[in-house]
Amino acid sequence: MYLVSNDMTATLPARSSLRLVAGTGEQVAVRCTEGELWLIRDGDPKDTALTPSECFTLADTGYIELYAITAAFLHVTRCKPACAAHGAWRQRLWRWLGARSHGYGGAG
Repeated sequence: MYLVSNDMTATLPARSSLRLVAGTGEQVAVRCTEGELWLIRDGDPKDTALTPSECFTLADTGYIELYAITAAFLHVTRCKPACAAHGAWRQRLWRWLGARSHGYGGAG
């Protein structure tokens, strides 16, 4: 299961570019809604073209360069696994509870 952490829509004029970065444990999905995009991944010998309604997902840490061949509209969704988000919340809670039990962090 994935939790959406950030959604974005963008308009790229023809012959402009945008770099998207995926952090550790994050998936970045790009959907072209209008125009044509060229995706370039560092170290990947095969580039990818996206036309309207096509999607590409970067499922590992890294980045992609998006180059607009024509004026393009795109939608980007960043997702993190639910267990990673849940674990971070649990870790913060335990730190907070630990501080309270040692007399820090207010009355308690």
